[in-house]
Amino acid sequence: RYKAKHSRSDVPPPSLGRMAPRSAEERAEISAAETAGRQVLIAIEAWPAFVPACVAPLRAEKGSDASAVLLLQCPTKVASTLAMVCYNNSKAASTAERFKPLLPRLSFVARDALRVQMTGADWANQDEIGELLAAAQADESRRSSSTPLPAERKQLVVVAVELSGGQVQAYGCLLRGMDGPDAERGPWQYCLDSGRQWSHSQPTGFTWTGSLRPGRVSTKRIAPPLLPFKNVPDYASSPTGDPQFESRHEFQISAPCLNAKEAAKVRAVSRLGREILDAAHRVVRPGVTTDEIDRVVHDATIEAGAYPAPLNYRTFPKSVCTSVNEVVCHGIPDDRELLDGDIVNVDVTAILDGYYGDMNETFVVGNNVAQETKDLVKCSHDSLMKAIEECKPGARYRDLGDIISAHVKKCGFQVDRTYCGHGIGETFHQAPSIPHYAGNKAKGVMKAGHCFTIEPMINMGSWRDKLWPDGWTAVTTDGKPSAQFEHMLLITETGVEVLSARLPSSPPLWWEV
Repeated sequence: RYKAKHSRSDVPPPSLGRMAPRSAEERAEISAAETAGRQVLIAIEAWPAFVPACVAPLRAEKGSDASAVLLLQCPTKVASTLAMVCYNNSKAASTAERFKPLLPRLSFVARDALRVQMTGADWANQDEIGELLAAAQADESRRSSSTPLPAERKQLVVVAVELSGGQVQAYGCLLRGMDGPDAERGPWQYCLDSGRQWSHSQPTGFTWTGSLRPGRVSTKRIAPPLLPFKNVPDYASSPTGDPQFESRHEFQISAPCLNAKEAAKVRAVSRLGREILDAAHRVVRPGVTTDEIDRVVHDATIEAGAYPAPLNYRTFPKSVCTSVNEVVCHGIPDDRELLDGDIVNVDVTAILDGYYGDMNETFVVGNNVAQETKDLVKCSHDSLMKAIEECKPGARYRDLGDIISAHVKKCGFQVDRTYCGHGIGETFHQAPSIPHYAGNKAKGVMKAGHCFTIEPMINMGSWRDKLWPDGWTAVTTDGKPSAQFEHMLLITETGVEVLSARLPSSPPLWWEV
């Protein structure tokens, strides 16, 4: 497209700032710059109190005009570090304290001066910044000089990220400022309606089944824009999170038999998933929030060039599911700290080279977990392993529920009947469906090349569950604990391969210590 557009000798080429990168190194540098710049904007935009608490005093100190642009210009590493420090500064007593590391690097630049600076240097994204400048100027002209500044103030901020070749990648946004306690809470809000609505107040009018309550959830973590195309699902940036490729795929009806090349891909993503799950296990201890577990999983997945499959899947707001105590599955990571005596299930799914890898384990927290709860965790694990022992070509999927239920019944617990195992590969969920309870009517027999999960959820009391107001978190109806383990399996000509098998380096489970 570039060659066709600029093939005539009388048409000058674009400036270097607008040319496509010429090498993989340049593309990687621009990707890192964009991620860092937008992370800074996300960090400050999430706290509505940033404008009155930080910008207004800074403007007064520097004697700057109210129409001036707030500018941060720095290298990529500095921008990335500032974003991380400010966003994760959970011990900050106020918005001003949270952003204290950022403030010395901020300056005010008049709009006209910024236009001159952009055109006189090798700035990319000039059109984007120019539109923001025009919008800010138009907004200001609409206000009467006699009209007092509204409670929701506005401030144009530009992050200019310097590249090694002298280029500058610029990103901006128009901040809305707000006072009050809700503004000080920043992005930590309660999730409602499957992540489509948010509130600063804990839901009311709901009958909680146990002692656990939802905590505040932070904003969605972002994925770099230049992840390999095959690793980014169609729902990643969708407002509805609808997995259209999955919903319309033929594998929803008939389970595929993977060939050797496809089997190698599910092995690779399963191995990555196992390493990520082990990384999450290593940080589980009293005092750690499930949001911190989400950060570990997210960062480990992105560093591997993969995508965390739960992120925005049907608007799920996080990169991993963390299910504590009476939560059966699909718990949303939040700001609640794990307590000595809790149990927590961590459910990891990664996308690598176009294939999904899904697995989970339940961990005990601290040294004071009740013995009956520890027995529940062990029972869940053992029921899964007994089912795996029966997997081979010709075995019926419906029989797995009988095997699991028989073992769970001996332990004195019950199998949750709402959720089931599933086929997996090119899509997150596909045929076959694999119920875990006895007497189910699942169709089909195992064939070499079938890839699926078994993931029994075992409840200490009743098998029944109900959903929290967040639309995701399933909890036991009697408030008693639930535990789960999940493995991803590949049927071979002679039996079964446990793709998500534990490694010699995997942290020990409670009975292995």
